[in-house]
Amino acid sequence: MDFNWLLGIGDNIYFFLLAYSVLGAGIKYIDSAFDERTGNKTIAMILAPLLGILWAYTMILTPYSATILLAVLLGVLLKGKLDNYAHIIGFSVIIVIITLARIELMILPLVFLSAAAVLDELGNDTTDNNTKHLKNKKFRHRIALYFFGRRYMLKAAVLFLVLINVFPMFYLLAIIFFDEAYIMTTLYSRSKQKGH
Repeated sequence: MDFNWLLGIGDNIYFFLLAYSVLGAGIKYIDSAFDERTGNKTIAMILAPLLGILWAYTMILTPYSATILLAVLLGVLLKGKLDNYAHIIGFSVIIVIITLARIELMILPLVFLSAAAVLDELGNDTTDNNTKHLKNKKFRHRIALYFFGRRYMLKAAVLFLVLINVFPMFYLLAIIFFDEAYIMTTLYSRSKQKGH
């Protein structure tokens, strides 16, 4: 059976935009199910390995995507955010698949983007813990709240790599779609919390 057509999807910009959006929304749904209890844990457990397969497949397609998505994984892993069974299952699926598939990575961009992803996680945790305090502070503190609350460090790092012609532009769009889908799912989860 010929599966080369599957790799041909990697040439389709729209696939990446859709895949990154699904991954961002899916991760937040799992978080919501376990942390905020606004999602169904059974659905989250079923969704986790499927997201893991999509994540790994999207990494296999290009070195750019492999580098960005591995940086996101490393940021989450280094910050200790794999904190429920569903995320651990999804992560395990990703590791098994990319180990067997032998993905191509861009090492220096991976280090750069991983550092940005860790800073995003640290900044996001800080803003989550100090939201009330920062809202009463100066304009620059409110900018910091917004910047880290929306995890802009990784997007800024990808933008830099685009500007120096290391990454194609649509990967910046893909990571923006990832984060916006994550944020939209967060807003949906909060609206469900308020409804209870």
